[in-house]
Amino acid sequence: MHILVVDDLITDRFIVKKILQPEYHVTTLASAREAMAFASTRPFDIAILNVMLKDDLDGIDLLQDLREMKGPSFQAFAITCHVDDRRASLLLDSGFVEILKKPFDKDLFNRLLTKYRPAPTLVDAPKLRRRAA
Repeated sequence: MHILVVDDLITDRFIVKKILQPEYHVTTLASAREAMAFASTRPFDIAILNVMLKDDLDGIDLLQDLREMKGPSFQAFAITCHVDDRRASLLLDSGFVEILKKPFDKDLFNRLLTKYRPAPTLVDAPKLRRRAA
């Protein structure tokens, strides 16, 4: 599974990548602008987006743009330092499927990524048969 991580803080990008690798293929980017350029040319399965980006778009705007590009079934997690009930409702209503609060919990990341793992496609079927043999 290929995961796109967008966070303007290099330390947070490093931490998330360290948590997720080697189990997942991870691409980390620092801005919404970089994410949109990447998404227009490269496939990925799920995104983990910082809600507060120092960019022209915040994480909510970025999610909306990615969803327009990738389709309504596109899934993303929000990462944030600050979350209360009102903010959680706003993020979930905006289309995030999960909210991850900093500091990060490796076990929670893995449980959620397993839960939202995309179903294998017909293209993946030969790989699955080889693993089963």
